Amino acid sequence: MMLPIASFLSPDDAVLLGPDGEVSAGVFFARARDLADALPDAPFIINLSESRVGFMLGFAAALIRRQTSLLPSGQGRGDWEQLAEQYPGASIISDRDIGTPDAFDLKPYLAMGDASPRALHIPGVPAEFIAAILFTSGSTGKPTAHAKSWGQLSRGAANTMAALLWTQPMRHAVLGSVPPQHMFGLESTVMLPWHAGIPVHVNKPLLPSDIEIALFQCGRPCWWMTTPVHLRPPLQTTTALAELVGVVASTMSLPTALAAATEARWQVPVVEIYGSTETGALATRRTATETWWTPLPGVELTQQSNGGVSQIRAAGSHIDVPVLLTDELSFKSDGRFLWLGRAADMLKIGGKRASLSALNQWIAEIPGVDDAVYFVPDASGDAASHDNAHPTRRLAAFYVSSTLMPEQVLTALRARVDPVFVPRPLFRVTCLPRNANGKFVHATLAELFLKMKQDDGATSSAGFAEPPLVVSSSHPALQGHFPGNPIVPGIVILSCVAHDIERQLPQIVLGTLLTMRFHKPLLPDQPFKVIAELRGGREGEIERVHVEVREADSRSTPGTLIAAGQWACRVGANADERA
Repeated sequence: MMLPIASFLSPDDAVLLGPDGEVSAGVFFARARDLADALPDAPFIINLSESRVGFMLGFAAALIRRQTSLLPSGQGRGDWEQLAEQYPGASIISDRDIGTPDAFDLKPYLAMGDASPRALHIPGVPAEFIAAILFTSGSTGKPTAHAKSWGQLSRGAANTMAALLWTQPMRHAVLGSVPPQHMFGLESTVMLPWHAGIPVHVNKPLLPSDIEIALFQCGRPCWWMTTPVHLRPPLQTTTALAELVGVVASTMSLPTALAAATEARWQVPVVEIYGSTETGALATRRTATETWWTPLPGVELTQQSNGGVSQIRAAGSHIDVPVLLTDELSFKSDGRFLWLGRAADMLKIGGKRASLSALNQWIAEIPGVDDAVYFVPDASGDAASHDNAHPTRRLAAFYVSSTLMPEQVLTALRARVDPVFVPRPLFRVTCLPRNANGKFVHATLAELFLKMKQDDGATSSAGFAEPPLVVSSSHPALQGHFPGNPIVPGIVILSCVAHDIERQLPQIVLGTLLTMRFHKPLLPDQPFKVIAELRGGREGEIERVHVEVREADSRSTPGTLIAAGQWACRVGANADERA
């Protein structure tokens, strides 16, 4: 059975939108056929394109050529070199310099303006053809391959479209803050718009101002495909997302308070997707108002016993082979369910059990907590381990908040979790090292844990260290920012500084940034300190905070000046007045 690559009806239908205008279906698929003719003769294509237009063009060309796309979980050299060894004969395509002469350069094909429009011809692909092989993030071990047939991807897009209540004709566009190499990104920013016959913006905006600009460039109502970690920053600004008509979030648990705040701010529905790399999207819920998940049309989740162990079997029209899930669910008679946690990350401490995923969700949902994650040290507390069963193990956790002290977070946790699962130590940080997909890599958290333990900075009476700040090399804003020699963008530094000022000076509300001079670059993973001083000020008056950003050496001592400036603020404001 042949299934079309996309559902565009006219050669003038827009496929891509961006700062240079739109790319029509006639032009896009003509260029895809040209690229298909030029691709190296190989069974597999490793698609390392960083831009969405490069990825979509390479993916379409590979489908036309019947070449399976290999989609690594990361863009690092080690990610694709591992795939090249695992799949001999695979060709690498990229729209950037990756440091190897063997890579096929897509850049000459990305300029669509000189492509001659032709009559629209959208090729079909056999439903059974393995269109893509995706890989798990490798956060708990070696990445695992998950093959996706074209039929599976196409039917998944149809099911998701039905769940979102999208009906033809569609007049919307898609804006995505997630990379297309990730399962959620592939489904939501490639397959869904192709199946619906609607355009997608060429960029992956992350900063609030970039999202606002991208929505304006689309020139039509947009659905924003994002993650909870990318959803927070616009809520903390005055950004007006006027063209936004809906939000779809996935890759991690979406706190109810965050979903409710988003809906109240922009008056749009926020839909959360439950799924996995193995299965694709399985269920949805409107998190602000719904606790129970509703399976996608055609999806059936059933509980069964396997050797005395209860497991969840996922089957459906877009799941070629039924999958056994590692999650624990509680069902209603109508098929809806509650997510209780993951059996694979079940902790056993002091004879008691809890899901690590559930603990992460509970700490993140504490009012005033902006981001949080638990960490499981090994039995000695000095290194990382994946063995979660230990009778005396103490858990650690990191959290981000401009208003809550560690003792307040612990008090909130004690009201919900058993004492053995209350984290000690609990570290308050300015930002957490999530990757481009919004997820954590276990090894990165282990490094952060060791840095925190070694830090001999200021410690409160409760024994909580304030560590130096670090912008992880996996931060999504670093992608493409001086490739090969990245530096931290100034706007990212300012975001960290603003958050840390509010942590240090909870009695103020920041206003306008008055001045900021950058004296030297800040590198990824380089520790730094923020020194904030309130100068003058009586309650209710507009005053100033003088701030310095300095390097922090291994002993967390302020060092060379990175940046300095002043921020307007109001003294005596309460936390509820913060943006």
